[in-house]
Amino acid sequence: MSCSNREMEMHEYIYDNDPAEPKQMEETALSAPGEGDEAEERAVVIYEDSDYYEGHKAATQRAVNPGRTSVRAQTLCLLLLCVLLLAGIIGTGLHCRIRLQTHSESWARERQQTLVELSDFCRDGCTSFNYSFYYISSGKKSWDDSREDCRGRGADLVIVNSKEEQMFINSANLVVWIGLTDREEEGTWRWVDGSALNSTVFWRKGRPNGQHGGGAKCVDNYWYSEERSWNDDYCTRQHHWICERMTDF
Repeated sequence: MSCSNREMEMHEYIYDNDPAEPKQMEETALSAPGEGDEAEERAVVIYEDSDYYEGHKAATQRAVNPGRTSVRAQTLCLLLLCVLLLAGIIGTGLHCRIRLQTHSESWARERQQTLVELSDFCRDGCTSFNYSFYYISSGKKSWDDSREDCRGRGADLVIVNSKEEQMFINSANLVVWIGLTDREEEGTWRWVDGSALNSTVFWRKGRPNGQHGGGAKCVDNYWYSEERSWNDDYCTRQHHWICERMTDF
């Protein structure tokens, strides 16, 4: 077949195809001279529809780079996690700040209330030692009336917890009632807060002896010039008294 006839067939193939389908053209090329008597035909497909070509290109790119979408999703997840973590940190900080502020306000109110009560306790004068305030009376009363006065001041008769506190009480150089009695059960000594006496170190030698007859007794520091000054006595005796109010500041 002559070259002219082949060109005509190729033109007819191009124009006879359905325009809705991607147009392609086969180009027939002759093999180089000397390679044989018959020409070897090579078909080359040429796409003339640009839309089809671009779609094919996009599909090819997705096939070549399948991890791009996955990397983008992982990046978005990481950003979201960072935002949530930051929100959690901010929320925790605000919560702690609110709690701290509430605690500070509550402590301030309690402290103010304590100061008001302490002012009432010390209305007739008082002194402090360690973490307590003490009121030492100028008059004399029975043990019961002395305790009633202490309660009216928002306190109670003193409870001795150490050698230093006992020496502080004795330093007033007065015989005073302290908050110790065996009224609930004779011979069983208890403090005014209900706790049992667990030491006899401050009793005067030979005390308590109940020498004033049977019945409940109350305790004073009759021999205040000595460390071992406690004495059991009738609760109706008239003595000075000492009230104690503990504080936490």
